[in-house]
Amino acid sequence: MHRKLVLLLLLLTTQSMAHRKVIYGVDNRVEAEQFPDHRFVEASESVASVVWSNKLIQDPLMPQIYNFKKVSLQFTYNICREEKFSQQVPLGNCTAFLVAPDLVLTAGHCISDQSQCEQSKFVFDHKEDTIELDQSQVYSCKKIIERKLINDPFKVKDFALIQLDRTVSNRSPLSLRPTGKVEKNTPLVVIGHPLGLPMKTTDDAIVSKLSARTMFTSLTGIFKFKNYFITNTDTYGGNSGSPVFNEQTGLVEGMLIQGANDFYETKDGCMRSNIIKDSRKNRDEKVLRILSVDNLSNHIRDSYHRALSE
Repeated sequence: MHRKLVLLLLLLTTQSMAHRKVIYGVDNRVEAEQFPDHRFVEASESVASVVWSNKLIQDPLMPQIYNFKKVSLQFTYNICREEKFSQQVPLGNCTAFLVAPDLVLTAGHCISDQSQCEQSKFVFDHKEDTIELDQSQVYSCKKIIERKLINDPFKVKDFALIQLDRTVSNRSPLSLRPTGKVEKNTPLVVIGHPLGLPMKTTDDAIVSKLSARTMFTSLTGIFKFKNYFITNTDTYGGNSGSPVFNEQTGLVEGMLIQGANDFYETKDGCMRSNIIKDSRKNRDEKVLRILSVDNLSNHIRDSYHRALSE
């Protein structure tokens, strides 16, 4: 089988594979704790990696500790050694973020049904120097509160709102845009787990306009655009479900759901990042608007009521 196909089959679930990401211009990803704006360092504490439960190994002598295999990105997915972060250890398959005391939001294609949800863990603070996880960082799925995965000619919806097995401690839900829409050219910041890597933050992206091709050849594209916006953020598979912040206000504007192809295969047989020119016609990262998540305010209110009753 062609090596690129093998990589894609291993990387994420079948549905996730349809929604790849890419690097626009210069790769702006940095370790989340090293990002210069402290607002987003603090926000990163409320971002989680979505991890298959069987990847976490409970220590029989210390059951409050989880371990995981330490296989580098290079060897896990046949990534070229020269690639940025190639020697770091991937763990998750998507990203999620805290929106209420016991609720996380992720992309709908990351969690397909209740069974898959129960086979997943939501891990906070997976960072560069993480070699083991404390049980206080690891949460399980209690149930899917609401989920939509629609990509028809007139509508895009791609989200899963998950109730965790317990209220998240020592972390604050992220602040979300309450009304309205983000303006064009607004600077953006994204926090997440590209390729399942330790948490990264990237900036130097903006809310982009629809391409002329979409505007003049696809009326359906314009209808779909009401639920999402496009941007040029440097993100990969694994960033699906990442919160996308307004850099000016610090509010979450939406959640990353789709993008362009991540990699190409080199003549040496390893995979290199697909780096394309940063121009309006090339921008293809889709962000579901946070206000397009159905009934979100009601579910957040219910979560706070549960927390108060504990």
